Amino acid sequence: MTRTIPAGFTSELQSLARIIFGFVIFRHGMEQVFGYPGAWREVATLSLFGALKLLCFPGGILMMLGLLARPAALVLGVAHLLYWLVEPLPDTLFQGRRLFGAGGAPSDHILLPGLFFLYVSQTGPGAWSLDRLLDRDAGSATRNPAYVRGAGSAKRTRLAKYALGALRIVAGFLFIFHGIPKLFGNVPPDPASLRALAGVLECVGGPMLMAGLLTRPLAFLLSGEMAFAYFMNHAPEGFWGSFVEPNQEAAILNCFLFLFLWAAGPGAWSLDGLRDRGRKKPGLVFSPVS
Repeated sequence: MTRTIPAGFTSELQSLARIIFGFVIFRHGMEQVFGYPGAWREVATLSLFGALKLLCFPGGILMMLGLLARPAALVLGVAHLLYWLVEPLPDTLFQGRRLFGAGGAPSDHILLPGLFFLYVSQTGPGAWSLDRLLDRDAGSATRNPAYVRGAGSAKRTRLAKYALGALRIVAGFLFIFHGIPKLFGNVPPDPASLRALAGVLECVGGPMLMAGLLTRPLAFLLSGEMAFAYFMNHAPEGFWGSFVEPNQEAAILNCFLFLFLWAAGPGAWSLDGLRDRGRKKPGLVFSPVS
């Protein structure tokens, strides 16, 4: 069977992103359960964030394995988004704390996993998973062919398209706040520096990603930027130290998320979608993958 590049590898790259996202949140669970590795900040177990981190211990394992992926992803996605609404957002509104960008702002490592896991809850774990190996996914073609052909599949296809569109828009919005300080901080960057180039990619790429314009080539370019940023700035800190800070996590999450978007495309609410409909080109079919 011939598969187109990159869309033909959506399921595999979704699995890769699921495994990486699962491992990143599993680290939070390890911090809370074992006290190892060292955390960015110590959190009381009885706090809201402490409870979320405890949930990330079993949830991260299930995500990495792709086991019970749909229900686990739904619980993790809802928990992350509810936490962001209940604690970080009010802290910003009433106490003036920073919500977006680098330096410990609490949005990237909460919103990106939350929205990605909601997408997984609608599409399944992807190609590489125990759910697929054990044929446990009720939405898969082998497990329930009638479901995949029926209204349940159509509903999930719509929800998956909306979830992917929301994930793309939020990821682009968050990305802008990493570029603004690079270009418009207190010290102007050298125009020929890598920092200035990164700032341009983030300040221009973020809005383009939000608009869903040239999504696939742009996402591939931004994934490469994030990989370069990780290996240049964070990898020298050692394995566990390379993603202890929220900004370091954001580089890893964005790298694999953008690589996935390169294959999956923009989802709902995009200029790419309007352009393709105008040309009467068929778009990517968002059928549940397992």
